[in-house]
Amino acid sequence: MYGGLARFVVKPGKREEFLEVLRWSARVARDDEPGTLRLDVWEVEDEPGVIYGYEAYTSREAFELHIKNPAVQRFGEIGDTLVEGWTFVIPFTETLTSTAD
Repeated sequence: MYGGLARFVVKPGKREEFLEVLRWSARVARDDEPGTLRLDVWEVEDEPGVIYGYEAYTSREAFELHIKNPAVQRFGEIGDTLVEGWTFVIPFTETLTSTAD
């Protein structure tokens, strides 16, 4: 399995638009990407304006297919209008162990 966890700082007033792009990406992945296992999004109460995104794929190749989906491409085009910045909490890498194994 291949995955990662990112932390996004959303621009003021852009939360709903950002979440809609993430929801769209999740729908595209669910419907059209059999190699996408998880696209999960969280907020943490103590971090207003921050959204975490976790992604898991069957393989690196499945991830490469995912980043070509229309929602990911759209995020690449408009990301700077929605987020102030982002960092990897866990960079994309191969999973050492999982309940999905």
